[in-house]
Amino acid sequence: MLAKREDIILDELASIVGKDNVTAAKHIRYAYSYDLSFVKPKMPDYVVMATTVEQIQDIMRLANREKIPVIPYTAGTNIGGLCIPERGGILLDLKRMNKIIKLDVESHYAIIEPGVSHAKFAMELYKHNLRWSWPVGPPSASVFSNALCHGIGGLSGRYGLNSEEITSMEVVLPTGELVRVGSCAINPEEWHSVLPLPQLDGLFKGWLGTSGVVTKLGVRVHPLPPILKVFTVSCENMEDMYSYMRNLGNYEICDDLTAVSWWLAQVPIPYPYKPKPDNEPEWFSFATTFSWTEKEKQAREEIWEMVVEEEQKKGSSIKKTVYPEEALKARTQLPSKIVGTTKNYCKQAGGGISWPGTFTPAKYWAKVYNEWKKILIRHSLSPSVRATNYRGVHYGMLRAMIPFNKQNPEETENARQAIIECLRVDLDAGGIPYKPPVDFALEINKRAHPGYLSLLKQVKKLLDPNDIMNPGKLAI
Repeated sequence: MLAKREDIILDELASIVGKDNVTAAKHIRYAYSYDLSFVKPKMPDYVVMATTVEQIQDIMRLANREKIPVIPYTAGTNIGGLCIPERGGILLDLKRMNKIIKLDVESHYAIIEPGVSHAKFAMELYKHNLRWSWPVGPPSASVFSNALCHGIGGLSGRYGLNSEEITSMEVVLPTGELVRVGSCAINPEEWHSVLPLPQLDGLFKGWLGTSGVVTKLGVRVHPLPPILKVFTVSCENMEDMYSYMRNLGNYEICDDLTAVSWWLAQVPIPYPYKPKPDNEPEWFSFATTFSWTEKEKQAREEIWEMVVEEEQKKGSSIKKTVYPEEALKARTQLPSKIVGTTKNYCKQAGGGISWPGTFTPAKYWAKVYNEWKKILIRHSLSPSVRATNYRGVHYGMLRAMIPFNKQNPEETENARQAIIECLRVDLDAGGIPYKPPVDFALEINKRAHPGYLSLLKQVKKLLDPNDIMNPGKLAI
């Protein structure tokens, strides 16, 4: 009796990683078929745990030969459906590749593997009084994946996105070839910079795992000054908050400059929508600063006082406020267990949460937020929105965290429709969604320049001739 193709593939995978590291068992595959988002569950055909680069190369050669999709996966904390298989295939779990290969405390960079968590990285860095740009995410999340997907962090106001902190990388292409980009391509011991070489790392950042499997990453780390000061204000509307954040951002004194709406300030987020109490401000902001000396701290405080006074002279509703101590810890002592997990946001809903997360010019924040608020309230959802400056005032993030009852298909669809409506408003204002689910990618591509889409297709075809790497996620 001839063996089924599925059994043959399973045996080949077992010969690569060992029989204990591969399975086609339905209950295990099911655990990888969904996340907290509105994206519908879809099952992989196999789950494989790799532990070496050579294993990944052999898996990719097999997948390329047999035209089997491969979906890279690390901690599974994403809420955009990015690791949900569109066409079945091999779910390649990389969490066991979790070594901090090198920490160069003199040149301020580290080389890490995909499975290194924020908690593990933090523990190692703090031994040397160093830090990374921690996102407000769970300690179990992958440093690596956050950087590759243009994730934000607690130093984004100063240094920009975490993808801008990448210094080199090693990648297994969909065909199984091993490549390096950045300084490590010229000297295998040096991972300090992607410049002045052609920035080929861009072929693997923001591609949602559709162009290759990144196996090692060089990332920049930074000294940790000893003196923390967080400046906090509140106000009645986004127009006033934008003016304050733009003014303060001009001085480039903040590591993080973020505002949250009243609904996002509640943990968990109210679900379904409930009105804000009349006596509560609609917006809160925290500006995180670190200083080396008391004089430097005092200088930063002087600038902040000046900004608040200037805004108030304009007739702004900006007021100094006291931020709850626990909430401040959640924003500054990262990685955080307090609000650092999306599960905490959706406890009133039923296990579901998604977002329109966008990179939006700050000058459009008020316009977009006011429209989002109408849309979300119409769908009985809280306008739980965050706004964050990147690199001073250049641009920023506008993101709505939308909980919903994932156990109820109607409520899930209601949230999906509301989020897509919000996305269209933001796209029309020049915003660009990040970590986009396929629904978002379809909306992006409707507006995209034809040359951009043509180039995407050409690059994808060149790197992945059989379209096996996380296929369908780019919606091209």
